[in-house]
This record gives sequence, C-alpha cells and structure tokens, in this order.
Amino acid sequence: MLRQNGNAKVADLSKLFGVTEETIRRDLDRLEADGVILRTHGGAVLVPKEKGFEPPVLQRESIHLEQKEAIGKYAASLVEEGEIIALDASTTCLQLVKHLPNRPLTVLTYSLAVVNELIKKKEIAVILIGGNFDSDSMAITGMSAENMVEAYHVDKFFFSCQGFDDQRGVSEPYESHARLKEKILNISDQHILVADSSKFGKKSLIRLLGLEEVDLLITDTKMANADVQLLQNKGINIVTTS
Repeated sequence: MLRQNGNAKVADLSKLFGVTEETIRRDLDRLEADGVILRTHGGAVLVPKEKGFEPPVLQRESIHLEQKEAIGKYAASLVEEGEIIALDASTTCLQLVKHLPNRPLTVLTYSLAVVNELIKKKEIAVILIGGNFDSDSMAITGMSAENMVEAYHVDKFFFSCQGFDDQRGVSEPYESHARLKEKILNISDQHILVADSSKFGKKSLIRLLGLEEVDLLITDTKMANADVQLLQNKGINIVTTS
C-alpha cells in the first residue's frame, strides 16, 4: 500500500486488513525501525530510496537530523578525556561521534557506522563487540556479543530507543538489540538516553528500562513544555537542546 500510494493512514489500513489500529501502529513502528517508512500524525509515508544500496540505519540518519545533531553535540560535550564510554547503534549516537574531539578515550560499541566515523580519530581507542552482523542496522548483536560485554566496565553508556514514555519507560523493537543494551546498562556507571522529541509517547515491543533508571535524558526543544515539566515532576533529569 505504501509503495503504491506513497502514504497511508492508520484508520484506513485497520479497516482494509480487518485488524485493530494498535496492530497497525505496531507494524508501522517496526517498518520505521527498519528505515522503510517515516511515521506521521495518524499514518506513515514511504522513505524515498536512492539508487544503489544504503543501509536503513543511514537512511534514518537524515530523519530529524537537526535535532539529532544538537543532541549529539551536547552529548559529546559530556565526554571527558580518558573516559571509557559505550555507544549503541543509533543514528543519534552517530551524531555524537561526529562531534567527539580527537583526544584520548575509549569507545565500546557494536555499531560499524560508529566505528567507521572513529577511524579518523586516532587518539580514540575502539573496542568493537563481536557477534552476529545485521546489515540493516550495521550492528553486531547475539549471544557472543552479550558474553563479551560482561568482561568490561564503562563510565557512561549513551543510547537511544524506538520510544520513551513516562509510564512504560524506554522501549525497543528488536529483542537482540534490547538484550545487548541491557548487558551494557549493567556494566555502566551512568545511563544517558539520547532521543529526539518525536520519540516521546511512543511505545515499542520490548521495555528496556524505566525513565527513573536513566541518569540523564537529552532531547530537543521541540518537546512540549508540558511534557518536559511532566518528566521533571517525576524526578527525571532532562536537558533540551537546540
């Protein structure tokens, strides 16, 4: 339907396929996570494809780019020389890496896109987690990756998500990514969530952790003041960037 029309509404898809709107929303969340579509109010549009293969993770990089750049720049400013940090395979963490100065520190990651950016920065030591390679996310997950993580300790873990919500917390669409993130959370002193405002109120398949377990949430100024106040009233440490 999306390939044929370029866009679709949740209500129309629900009637067409004879399923609930919540089922359609979950399907659209999964397609957005795959980089195939972009969610809109009440529906979705197809992400245009360029000639040649481009991994969905790089397709997603241009979505909400201005907000991700601002979040990544602020997050990079929190990294101190000599620290050991962990980064997930999100496009927001990719922006963080682009703003990291070339100075001594260690980065633990399972993202090949992140590693590719760090090749240029010779002062930064990189630990690439090994395991099963996913070409769509350019990420390495699986049991061997999870086991490898347990041997390390990091000062700060910067990670994003599919959605965050004051009730459900932080959630993810893929079990393999969620399991690996849980392992990294367990070895990290600080948990720093980097997520643009479009993800607030969204709920995905797997609950990763509660917002109260996040030491710092970095989002953007497009998040409604009432929502920022709501989270602050719940004791969430939140910074908005522009």
